[in-house]
Amino acid sequence: MSASLLEVENLRVTYRAGRRKVEAVRGVSLEVARGRCLGVVGESGSGKSSLARAILALEDGVSGRVAFDGREVLKLDRAGLAAFRRRAQMVFQDPLGSLNPRLKAGAALAEVLRVHGLAASGAEAARQAAVWLETVGLDAAYAGRFPHELSGGQRQRVNLARALCVGAEFLVADEPVSALDVSVQAQILNLLKSLQERRGIAWMLIGHDLAVMRHVADDVVVMKAGEIVERGPAAEVLARPTHPYTRELLAAAPNVEKAL
Repeated sequence: MSASLLEVENLRVTYRAGRRKVEAVRGVSLEVARGRCLGVVGESGSGKSSLARAILALEDGVSGRVAFDGREVLKLDRAGLAAFRRRAQMVFQDPLGSLNPRLKAGAALAEVLRVHGLAASGAEAARQAAVWLETVGLDAAYAGRFPHELSGGQRQRVNLARALCVGAEFLVADEPVSALDVSVQAQILNLLKSLQERRGIAWMLIGHDLAVMRHVADDVVVMKAGEIVERGPAAEVLARPTHPYTRELLAAAPNVEKAL
């Protein structure tokens, strides 16, 4: 079994802007090892989110190779994609917008469990939903709350529980804390790191803050204009950045690390 859960080779993402073609991701290659966190860093417009969505087969105009646990994602049929998306889930930036406002937290998880055939009855789905809420640090009583009755951090915990309950082994977290207060950002990032250590999940953290990456990422790639300009173990890249762009990002890092 390969140590790499995800392998990306020469990935390109091209959009059409009128008559023009815009290449958002230009020949990116990377790996995510099992049980590790890869930080993908860069400013807005650097191609981070396009890369993340392409890896999960959520974008058109994609070429190159994406292999997950040895299987070529871009060549999967509908059934293969459904199986892949149970194992590889995305956590989005907006925790409120990611939840159905008409469903209570427990019902949101139960719905996913039933759709994927992971619970034989409504009672079993509710029981599992309560367990998953507790897994992400929420009391089972939160199952009875609507999204608008939860704080931003609590909503993001529900989103994490929803991703994990289908058996996700790999998470793509696209700016998962940018809409949260600094102290809550730290709580969610620490939760993700804890899930990595306790459950052995691999994950990709998309962001722009190298100070955060210092605390949660094992490895890091730095993107600029759709390309990777620097990569390596997070501790080495952050201690001795070699690219001027990486040094600029590091100098501009806010103080969220103080809360971690």
